[in-house]
Amino acid sequence: MKCRFCDSSKCVKNGNHRGSQRYKCRDCGKQFNETLKGVTEGLREQGILLYILGLSFRTIADFAGVAPSTVLYWVRNFALKVYEKPTPISNTVVIELDEMWHFLTSKKTKFGYGKPIAAIPVNLLIGNAESGIIPHSQSSTKD
Repeated sequence: MKCRFCDSSKCVKNGNHRGSQRYKCRDCGKQFNETLKGVTEGLREQGILLYILGLSFRTIADFAGVAPSTVLYWVRNFALKVYEKPTPISNTVVIELDEMWHFLTSKKTKFGYGKPIAAIPVNLLIGNAESGIIPHSQSSTKD
């Protein structure tokens, strides 16, 4: 048995917890349980690859047998390790968009720009959808 914190092999049995053997590391002094299940690095990499190919968090989570929040955690950690945040050029202006803006101004229409948009599913396996504008008559909207 190796310590999961310091990778030392000086671990001794230290009781039971909820039916699983507990160990204590003699080098770092931390306690841990023997885990029989877990996510392998290969499954994590496969989940990240599926996300890059366009599958949703929930689909990947169902495939891997984990929670969707776990897949989100995998993707965030991968992005922090691999990608670096771009730095703006000195003469550019950085603008932050706020989704609360539409509450501050009064809208004259009930839809985004006056016409309803319908999403038509194209490929349900990867979650793609097409959007289109559905024409409507003037009598259907109430001002």
